[in-house]
Amino acid sequence: MKGLSAGIFYLFFSLLALTLAHFFHISLLRISPRWPPVSGIGGTVFSGIGLGAGVLLASHFLDRFPMFSRLNATIARSLPAFDFGDVLILSVASAIGEELLFRGALLPLIGIHASSLLFGFLHYGGKRPFLLWGIMGWIMGYLLSGLFLLTGSLLSPVLAHFTINYFNLLHLIRTYPSSPEETA
Repeated sequence: MKGLSAGIFYLFFSLLALTLAHFFHISLLRISPRWPPVSGIGGTVFSGIGLGAGVLLASHFLDRFPMFSRLNATIARSLPAFDFGDVLILSVASAIGEELLFRGALLPLIGIHASSLLFGFLHYGGKRPFLLWGIMGWIMGYLLSGLFLLTGSLLSPVLAHFTINYFNLLHLIRTYPSSPEETA
């Protein structure tokens, strides 16, 4: 399974977050919520899945524009041939690893602006074709951070992140086949 190697990469993010939390005495999973009515389990789950669904709708709308469909095709070409299990592993691992690191550990340490910028840079990766993806990641960093601050629970941004990654990966591999043989 190709998703397993990605899972190991995101395990490193989780271990880094746990290390930072230990040394800086940070609670990774919970903070004081800024909006207590959303802090219950129902509000936490609903807000996470709700943000994920909203981002998916926006993403599919933007895919109609050439600039975004070219980006999606570029992202899809950079992915190995994934099966359902790979998509599931990658979605779970990236949601947990990235949220533990960027929202759980870095947000309390360096603040919303720097942690969101680093999150965007992770998605940009220094490659010009992915600049737009980096900008979108930067914006998502703010949205996911806001969700964490509002609910006080890391579960909410993890659910949003998983929802976005899972359904976007499925969309990418179905809409933008990575090789000519897959289109025949």
